[in-house]
Order: sequence, then C-alpha cells, then structure tokens
Amino acid sequence: MNITEFVGKKIRHYRKNKGKTLEELSSASGLTVNYLSMIEKGEANATLMKLEPVIYALEITWTDIIPKND
Repeated sequence: MNITEFVGKKIRHYRKNKGKTLEELSSASGLTVNYLSMIEKGEANATLMKLEPVIYALEITWTDIIPKND
C-alpha cells in the first residue's frame, strides 16, 4: 500500500467513525464529493493544502493520517 492509499483509508476511517457523509465532509472542507471520494480510494494524490481542511473538518490531527515509521 502506498502513502496515497494509506492516507485515503485513514480519512475514510475517521469520516465513517464520526458518522459523516461525503457530502457533509465536502461542505465542511470546501472540496468536492468527487475529489474526496478519489482521495479516500487512493486515486488522488492530494496536496497538504487540500488535506488541511479535511483534517480540520474531521477534527483530527496530521499524525492521525500519516503513517508512522516504526
């Protein structure tokens, strides 16, 4: 799994855990539903500038979505 897929899976995990739909996350983050879906599927290599509003909308931190190098 590459980092794009990892980050997407983490975002989907937190979105679902918080009971938010893609539409709600779209409204809160300013990103389109289609783009968010692509991020979650690992099909879009989102920039940090695009991920920042998603993180704020989900009320998580960067460390919640970035893989740890143990």
